[in-house]
Amino acid sequence: MKNNGITADGLPLCKITFYTKVERGAGNKIAELTLPYDSNSLQSSYKNNVTSSNVVGAESGASQYQKSAPSTLKMTFLLDDSVVETPNQLLQRVMGDNTTETHIKTLLKYGTAVQGKTHVPAFVTITPLNMALNAGADGSFSGMFSEVEVKNELVDSKGRRVKAQVSCCLTECLSEKEIKLKSGKSSPDLTHIFQLKAGDKVLVQAAQIYGSAQFVHHVASANNLASVRRAEIGQQITYPPLER
Repeated sequence: MKNNGITADGLPLCKITFYTKVERGAGNKIAELTLPYDSNSLQSSYKNNVTSSNVVGAESGASQYQKSAPSTLKMTFLLDDSVVETPNQLLQRVMGDNTTETHIKTLLKYGTAVQGKTHVPAFVTITPLNMALNAGADGSFSGMFSEVEVKNELVDSKGRRVKAQVSCCLTECLSEKEIKLKSGKSSPDLTHIFQLKAGDKVLVQAAQIYGSAQFVHHVASANNLASVRRAEIGQQITYPPLER
């Protein structure tokens, strides 16, 4: 039985929700699971990209913050059909249902396989039911599976996994709106780095960051561009902070 976010034998539970789009709207949800996990397996990693100074004659230790790298989350789901806790579970076993096998297939189907319409794996939100993983309103972690490892512990006579550990690594993936809300990067006093996508214009982005397009020549200079119109799709453009 599930009570206060834990199973009857004391394992914590988390909700795994898959979405077709990084915006993760209700209309984009395609699947959802509630699985027990090993709380000791949780590992969160947060990194800042710090670069050394390129100024000639700079002293040792002269470096500057460039950007925050995506955070990562590692956790292990504990799937077990070998123990029957409720009459309903007993009925499921008699009927031949195997939730461990079904859950593994769902994790792999949406978490690692490329989806037909979007041509990328599904975006994932992990929400533990008894603890916070992140500083968001619901304490969830939003990203995409970068690695999934399945360790079989017990297989039945039909070759189906009855007990298994599924270790996952997720890399943070947020929408542009979420990134701005999380980091507060709306200030022209901060360095901004964006990768140009189809339809993006440096002139427009400069106006959004600085409040005026008049500073676009600073952007061209910082990126060694003869003209911002020469910027190519896929290129990373640095928007330097305004000098006060």
